[in-house]
Amino acid sequence: LNTLAVEKDVDGITNLSMAGIFAGKEMGYAPCTASACIRILDHYGIDCTGKKAVIVGRSLVVGKPVSMMLLKKNATIKNIKQEVQAADIVVAAAGSAGFIKKEHLRTGQVVIDVGINVNEEGNLCGDVAFDEAEPIVDAITPVPGGVGGVTTSILVEHVVNAALLKMKASEK
Repeated sequence: LNTLAVEKDVDGITNLSMAGIFAGKEMGYAPCTASACIRILDHYGIDCTGKKAVIVGRSLVVGKPVSMMLLKKNATIKNIKQEVQAADIVVAAAGSAGFIKKEHLRTGQVVIDVGINVNEEGNLCGDVAFDEAEPIVDAITPVPGGVGGVTTSILVEHVVNAALLKMKASEK
């Protein structure tokens, strides 16, 4: 994995790409799903400054990178499941269908659900019980139809940027 050059790591999975995120430096690419979470917040003009953010999950693909990226945007990070209700921004990446229920949520929250699960009925669903959450929170991403499409778009963006950098380097 780490034999891949950082400038070609469009999925943001090498140690050098992760080091860039954890150091807050432009080095390589961030993981696409973590970038998608931030891009969604930016697109809707959600200011993270001073907001309490809870990341439910700690994977290298979403949980840890999103934590670092939100810190860079001046959010206060808590990674404690019990604090979900107190959070202003919730990123659900637990890998468990319907893990976040209405009792975890309150009005005023922004919920980004990156979970991809199949429920007992065989339907694709997220980590948040969407039907319970949607009437309560201010904003929520659906599953399917939310973060996944943005993730794919960011991957394409990374591939194009990597190709452009390669072309510029070969012109010199």
